[in-house]
Parts: sequence; C-alpha cells; structure tokens
Amino acid sequence: MNNLPAEFSSFVGRHRELSEVRRLLSASRLLTLTGVGGVGKTRLSLRVGTEVRRSFPDGVWLVELAALTDQALVPQAVSDALAISSVTPYEPVEVLTDYLADRRLLLILDNCEHLLPACAVLATELLRAAPGLRILATSREALGIPGEYVYPLAPLPAPDPDEPLPDGASLRYPALALFAERAAAVSPGFTVTSDNAALVARVCHRLDGIPLAIELAAVRLRSLSLAQVAARLDDRFGLLTTGNRAALPRHQTLRAAVEWSFDLCTEAERLLWVRASVFSGRFDLDAAAAVCGGDGLDPDEVYEPLANLVEKSVLFAEEHAGGLRYGMLETVRQSARERLCDTPGEAVLRRRHRDHYLELAERFHADWFGPRQPEWTRQMRAELPNLRQALGYSLDTPGEEPAGVRLAGALYYFWYACGESREGRYWTARALAADPYPGPERVRTLAAYARLLILQGVPAVAVDVGRGCLDLARRMDEPFYVSHLLQTLGLGALYTAGPAEALPLLEEAVTVAGKLGPTHPALAYTTFALAVGVLFDGDPARAGELLAESQAICRASGDRWWLATALSAAVLPMLRLGEVDRAGGYGREALRTRRALHDIHGTTAAVEFLAWVDAADHNPVRAARLLGATDRQWRAIGGSPFGAGQWLREHDASTAAAREALGAARFGMEFRRGAAMELDDAVGYALGDDRPAAVQAHGQADTVGLTRRETEIAELVAGGLSNREIATRLMVSQRTAESHVANILSKLGFASRTQIAAWYVTRR
Repeated sequence: MNNLPAEFSSFVGRHRELSEVRRLLSASRLLTLTGVGGVGKTRLSLRVGTEVRRSFPDGVWLVELAALTDQALVPQAVSDALAISSVTPYEPVEVLTDYLADRRLLLILDNCEHLLPACAVLATELLRAAPGLRILATSREALGIPGEYVYPLAPLPAPDPDEPLPDGASLRYPALALFAERAAAVSPGFTVTSDNAALVARVCHRLDGIPLAIELAAVRLRSLSLAQVAARLDDRFGLLTTGNRAALPRHQTLRAAVEWSFDLCTEAERLLWVRASVFSGRFDLDAAAAVCGGDGLDPDEVYEPLANLVEKSVLFAEEHAGGLRYGMLETVRQSARERLCDTPGEAVLRRRHRDHYLELAERFHADWFGPRQPEWTRQMRAELPNLRQALGYSLDTPGEEPAGVRLAGALYYFWYACGESREGRYWTARALAADPYPGPERVRTLAAYARLLILQGVPAVAVDVGRGCLDLARRMDEPFYVSHLLQTLGLGALYTAGPAEALPLLEEAVTVAGKLGPTHPALAYTTFALAVGVLFDGDPARAGELLAESQAICRASGDRWWLATALSAAVLPMLRLGEVDRAGGYGREALRTRRALHDIHGTTAAVEFLAWVDAADHNPVRAARLLGATDRQWRAIGGSPFGAGQWLREHDASTAAAREALGAARFGMEFRRGAAMELDDAVGYALGDDRPAAVQAHGQADTVGLTRRETEIAELVAGGLSNREIATRLMVSQRTAESHVANILSKLGFASRTQIAAWYVTRR
C-alpha cells in the first residue's frame, strides 16, 4: 500500500546514498534529507520509499507539502495522504495518533522548509504515539527535534574539466551520466564520447553537479549545440562571479541555471513562467488562460507557450481524468515567485487567481444538485491546493475578507459531500471570524458551518450557531437557507433532545422548502431530514414514504449524492417493516452510487447497511465479514457515524444476531476475514460479486463507451496489475490510474476489479 507517484524519468546514480539512507532509516525513526534546492532530495526519498515498502506492512505514504502555506493544515495534509476522511469532532492530530498507534508505516514529509514549526510539532507527537511509525523528511534545513538524524545530500560528483578525463567517465561520474541520459531524451542518439566528454564535464562542473540544473541545461540541446550550451553558461557564470569561482555558492549555481533557462525563453514563455508561479500545486489550461492571460499574453494563445515550457522542463504535465494538469518543481516556482514579487502586477495576479477559483466554486455550488457530481467531485478535489490559496489570500489580505466568506460558503457541498468536512469547518470558522458583516454570503457560510458541526457530531454547538443564523436568513429573505437551518436545528434537536422537539422544526423546514418548488433541492434535503426524525419517532412506514419522495426529486434532477444518502437511509425503515428484499435493493443501489462518486465514507456506510440486511436475511457469515470489513474502514477513516440513536441500536443488533447464529469463535473468524479485505473487495463482496456473476453484465457494459486509455487500463486490470503497476506501465501518477479505474467502474456499472477483468476477458 502506498501513494507514491510513478517515476517520469529514469533514476540516475545515488547508489551509495540509497544504501546509506536505507541503513539510517532502519536505525532512526526520523531521518531528514537536507540540501540545496534542486539537489534531488524529493527524488531520492521517493526511490527510498519504493525500495523499502516491503518493510512497512501498512504502507509508504507521501505527504506533499510544497503547495501548502498554512501551518495549521499540516496534520490535515497527512490525513489526506493517508485517506483518513474523519467526520468526528476530534482534532486532526488526535485522529492521526489513533490511526497510527498500532500501524507500521513510513511517512515521507516532502518540502518541510517553509512549515518547519508545524512539521516539527506533528512529527514529535506522531512518533511519540506510534512506535511502528518512521518518518523520512526532506527540507532545506533540519526539523530540529530530539531523535532526528540529518543526512546532508550532496550534489552529484562531476569531474574537474581541467584534469584529464579517465576512460568511461560517464559511467564513473553520475553528473555526466545524468546529462547524457536527459540529453538523449531531447536529442536522440546523443552520447558522451571522447570528442565531447570534456565539454559535458565542463557543463556539469559549472553547474556544481546539481541535478535540476543539469537537467535544465541538457534539455537545451533541443535548440542549441553542446558547445553553445557550454559557452552561454560560461557567460552567465562569469557575470555572477567576476572571475572568482569560489564566490559562487551552490544556491547561486541553481539560481544562475534557472535564470539562464529563463533568459532563453520567448517573451510569452517568460510571462507565463512567472505568472504560473501564482498557482499552488497543479492547474489546468483553462486556469492558465484565465489567470495568466492578458497584459501581453493573449488568453486564447496560452497553450503554445505552455507546451513549450513543458518541453523545456520548466513545467511538467500529468494526465488527469479531466484532462492534462500542469505543475512546476518547487525550486523553479520559487525563482519565478521572486520575479513576480518584484513586479507591481503581483497583487493583480493574486486577485485574479482568487477570482478564478471563486467563480469556479460558485459554478460548482450552483450545479452540484444534478448529474455532473462525479466530474465536479474529481475537479474540486484536484483544485484543493488552489482553493486553499484563494481562501488564504482572501482572509489574510485587508479588504478581501468578504470574498473569503463567499468562497468558503460556495464550497459548502465540497466540504460536506466530498469528504472534506474537517477542513471545511476550519475554513468556514476562519472566514466567519474574519468578516462579521451580516450579508447574504454570511448566511450561506454560517449555514454550512452549522451543518458541518452536525456532521462532526457536535449538535449542541450546531444548534447555537443555527439559531442566530436562522434569524439572519429570515431578515435577509433567504427561504432556501431558512429551510436549511430549520433542518439543521431539527437534526440537532433530534440528537440532543429527541423527536418530540425535533419534529416541529423538521415539518416547518419541509413547508418552507415546498414553496420553492416541487423539485427544488431544498425539498429533497428537508424531506430526508424529516424522514429520519419520523423513523426515530417509531414510524418506519411514513419514514419510508418520505424517503421515496426525496429519492424521486433526486432522480428527476439527475442528482446522485443525495440520492445515495436517501437510499442508504431507506434500508433501516424497510428492515423495521420486515421488507428485507427492498432493504437490500436500496442498499445495493446506494453502494453502487456511492462508489461511483469516490465517496469513501459513504461507501463504507453503505457496506455496513448491507451487513445489517444480511443479518436480517439470516446470512450470518456475510454479515460477520461485512461488519469486519467496515470496522477496518471506520478505523482507517477516523470513526463510524453509527454511534447514536437507531443507527447504533441496529449496528449492535446485527452484530449480536450474527454472533448468536455462528457462535463467538466462528463469528470472530469471519469478522477477521472481513477485516482483511480492501475496500474494493468489500464492495464487491457486499454486492454479491464474490461469485462469477461479473460476466452477466458484459452485454450491457459493451454499450458503454470507454475511452481508448480506459480500455487500455481495463486490459491491464484484467492482466492482474495493481493501480501502482498500471501507473508505472503507462508513466502516469498512481492517483491518475486510480481515477481511471474508478471511471471504468462507474461507466460499466461495476463495483470491483474482478468484474472489470471478467468483462474484458468475455468481451475479447
């Protein structure tokens, strides 16, 4: 298990360093690789992670920190990397320490230098709580905590060009080998020979053996000769050192190499290079045009300089389910940001960046209740680093706070429905504190904050927030939010006081929502909430009717996320009424829908609902296994939502029924078998796909159009390759491979890789 990205180019040299770092990591629980920018700290850490993964049964996990600017979000970044989607009210550090306590895994904290205080505190707490944890950090300076071992990473050895070169110099000197390999990629047939070895050595020596600088120089062989590359570097370094080679420290070496590459770009490429540094993490072509276009760079003509910067290794491109996304190595980005900070246009560009993502968030909010939820979910998750930056800019810049309130509220469905509730609570609370002006945007953000409090299990606080917000929504004449807040108050009362106090509020919420129209999202939401209240009040028949109404509104609008919520909730009233088959039908449809939305939390809940169905349907083995599988998942994502009311009683009753039917020993054995399942396997088992029935759907699936890349990936799945192996084979990131597999499952209506394999084999 890991989330390490596939390598996009070969790993050259560093054999001694690999061996030493592996040895040190076996003896030290915290090892920090330090060195100048571009020296290869990240690349070495990833290769080490790949080589030692068998030593860590619970995986090797990369935490990318370069795009993060908020110290408070470092624990959340680690949770994201580990796919912990907790909805509990506990602090992120508490969730992490609980999750890691009995696990043996390696965390790679990459690019810590700008977040040293938060990284140091978190590493200390995690290492204290989790004896099986080891941390490999990369940073320009040490974390500075007890028990840390610091390994300074030196540049690649390069020969002195003034000395005679030995035979086979390119094999003996990794700097030369790296230059030769990268040069051959842009100039096929290039090799280091006796005729050019001295020039290559001069280039590598000039660049101090810094891998990034060497790669930037090698890629220039696409348009320059080797002699021209060497001569221009001599000119550049001559200006910097005024003849004194010793005056040029290594951080200046890299700066000079980057600036030299910058000077060789066209005006359009230079403009785009500097402006693209405003992005945090990856970005797409539309964002590049909207944010970087104008003022000398035509927005309609951004693609050409963008593609050229990729060719010149200034940017890199990654395949994503929604299309190509572009990124910049952090060292290159920092150089560009220094240039940006020296221009009067920085404030304009940062505001333009914020406005682009604010507009994106508003479109997402308006379009969420409908058929595009899977696409929106993927896109907004990919844009999280840029959304964080837009929020941070708004809330930290005087006068921009109202836009921050608006943005935090526009992301409500992202926080609530896409597994980001903890971070949503953080940003909505910050936004509300930054701008207390009682406008319409504040109503939306307050409503989101109150609902997130309900989701995280603190209903009493949610009720306090909701009461004040309800008054504001009424004064602002916002009927949607009036219904929404009545619903929140009703659910809060349901969990704190009981149905008698909750039902009048929930009934009023439905009445207000009904005035907005028979298919309005508010009516689907409030009808669902009323159904839960009625169920808790002991009327499963009426609860089932109300949930059917909510489902009908969702189906009419093409909504899938709330439909899955209503389908899952319908399982319990059907079980109460003895309609086990209908309960199973609702549960299976909910599970398929949740899985297609990449909703880990909702998927796990849907699997548990089907465990309850199996317990009621006298299938104790299946029930025990599914309960074991969900127990493992709940631990992994920070806690079960079935901790109160009817949900807890049904969970306990299903567990007791399966244990009584099997006996304690057999139940424990089946429970452990379920706990050994990965989530994909548990989903397939819950849907009955443990039998060879996957083939039965292939005729229907043939009518669903997979893209060429998806068909290729389906073939690799059928060949038994894991997501990581697929990523390596196709030279894409593991996350991209996972996204493609999820898309295939969604398009074919399948729930497991076994089904994909069976479908592909039968189709062939």
